[in-house]
Amino acid sequence: MKFSKLTYFSATILVAVSCTKTEFDPYEAPDSGSADFSNYISIGSSFTQGFQDGGLHNEFQQQENSYPAIIAAQMGVSFKQPLVTGAGSGYMHLAFLNEKIEVIKAYDCKKNDNHQLAIPYDPSFLTWTNQTTAYNNLAIGGLNVRNVISFNTTDAITNYILFGGSTPSGQLAWNCVAGEPISPYGRFLNFGSISNPVDYIEHVKSSKATFFTCWLGVHDVMGWANAGGDDVSGSSILTPVASFRTKYDALLDTLKLTASGGVCATVHDITEAPFFNTVTLEVLGKDIWIKEGADTNIIRKAVKEDLLLLSSSSLIKEGKGLTIQDPLPHQQVLDKDEVLIVKNYINAINAEIRASAQARAYAVLDMYQFMKTLNSGNEFNFDGINFTTEFIKGGFYSVDGIHPNSRGYAMIANEYMEVINASYGANLKPVAVSNYRGITFP
Repeated sequence: MKFSKLTYFSATILVAVSCTKTEFDPYEAPDSGSADFSNYISIGSSFTQGFQDGGLHNEFQQQENSYPAIIAAQMGVSFKQPLVTGAGSGYMHLAFLNEKIEVIKAYDCKKNDNHQLAIPYDPSFLTWTNQTTAYNNLAIGGLNVRNVISFNTTDAITNYILFGGSTPSGQLAWNCVAGEPISPYGRFLNFGSISNPVDYIEHVKSSKATFFTCWLGVHDVMGWANAGGDDVSGSSILTPVASFRTKYDALLDTLKLTASGGVCATVHDITEAPFFNTVTLEVLGKDIWIKEGADTNIIRKAVKEDLLLLSSSSLIKEGKGLTIQDPLPHQQVLDKDEVLIVKNYINAINAEIRASAQARAYAVLDMYQFMKTLNSGNEFNFDGINFTTEFIKGGFYSVDGIHPNSRGYAMIANEYMEVINASYGANLKPVAVSNYRGITFP
């Protein structure tokens, strides 16, 4: 997709002229206060695993600089992650073409029109597994709270197929590679077999964590929203709130067996991310026709309360949505009613996260409010660098418009450490955000 308003940015332009810097006290050895950091683990989905640019990659230590790894470094403790090599799962990137900066999508096996510069997965990713290692970062891209524990055979088999199983269909399997699970990002954990599946919660239990951070719940809503409010598969339905609470409770009860301290993060309002706010009627300057909802035949003009997904840009360029006869598919639009569903759902599960954590005397990071402040549209400054949440140019989000880049993850790590210090009397020092990479420009 092309962005005509984008211009080439050099590194010097990206660095703001402000000289504001984070103030650091003279060095002190990390003090855990009342917490025990000796065996710190992180639980979460793609945001915790270190995703950015629509994939898991590590050429410039992107995955290595996941926010829990940053926290662990400030704790002064060992922290093992299942690191990918190079391009990892493949990812989106920027290229300077035709005197414009263009977003080059990751290679998609289901399409025959991939850009010649599309980056495919690294061959080593197909053998990216070492299930004998006890990892500290237990995050899995795409992990929902409903996948944490199974209460019946159907759920157990479903979770196995998602993260550990081998699918015979190349079209269903990850990247059309027959034998791969639907999501390969948990391959570093042993999920057993289809006849004897192992739940994710068993790996949490066997970790014997003394301290944890948990940011789960994002994918319980993001899959549905990213599909335009369409239940396209079992992985994109909204987890029922009651089931969410039951399984979240089970997770924290398991952690409580060994972890005296921990921080649970709430879910941010994903509808405020660039993925939902870059392709707007104002920017397009024209009417866009949309198909409303998954189960209706209503075709109407989009209004400003409808959110056109970032992925709709290429379709609009091809003429989709410009006439009533050829509207944008509903999967490319989160219509105004669906936006309200998402917002209400996030508020509901956040109430359950807070209640569950507080009932077990664990701390809560209000990620919802932190990200809402960032997404306010105002410019904010960290370590002499001015940030906004504008797509590409803002400096916080990665190229996918959903996940932060490494600088964004450093900010998130600092938020966690602030809560840890306040809740447990620790003295973890914030990191300098400017020491981490932003988006890689051509």
